[in-house]
Amino acid sequence: MKCSWLLVALVMSCLPVLDLAAQPVEPPFGLARSTGGETQLLPQGFEVDLALSAGPEHLRADATVYVFGRRGYEKVKVGSNGFTCMVNRDGLQSGDRTFRPTCWDAEGGRTIVPVMLRVGELLAQRKTADEVRRDIDAGFDQGLFSAPHKAGIAYMLRGDLQVDPESPRVSAQSFPPHYMIYAPGVSNRDIGIDHGASRDRFALPFVHAGYSGGTNTGYIIVLAIEGKGHLH
Repeated sequence: MKCSWLLVALVMSCLPVLDLAAQPVEPPFGLARSTGGETQLLPQGFEVDLALSAGPEHLRADATVYVFGRRGYEKVKVGSNGFTCMVNRDGLQSGDRTFRPTCWDAEGGRTIVPVMLRVGELLAQRKTADEVRRDIDAGFDQGLFSAPHKAGIAYMLRGDLQVDPESPRVSAQSFPPHYMIYAPGVSNRDIGIDHGASRDRFALPFVHAGYSGGTNTGYIIVLAIEGKGHLH
């Protein structure tokens, strides 16, 4: 879950946590990290399944899907329901080995997905985290990217994952399943959240600033709690 509109994640728990008035509360779940920024490729079929697993089951069959290749993300499935799914790798340039399957709605597909495609292109070129951030910020300044114009949702119902690409298999979950509500410019203070609140009630929503400190991108993260066959 760092990049201008995201993450994704990015939202995310692996992004830098700054002043609480404007930045995300650090979530109470650790993210596994490793050194090195090399981007990992996954078998295409496995990556497609992983990407689609981020969305509710009824949306998967008709969603558009991207997979990561040596030049960045490539569209391998054209959908018809307005949802776009991919395995977000926006932390890998910082040495974070977390994979974040994400499905964006139509508004996110129009505004956030182009950012993530550019991030993927830069990752494939092995750009550093600072280089990626500067490129994305410049893209917003030049009007190449735009923040969402209305409320919407990105599904991350598989959570943030550690993946063994050799098997391939999911080896661990580093952050639980969650929903991401577009909220550019919103802070934790706006929704009444601080470190004390998140420590005492870990399931409370919190703001993830994404790229650009949340001005162009930002999410309210809400954990997905399963019960009686439904996600509430």
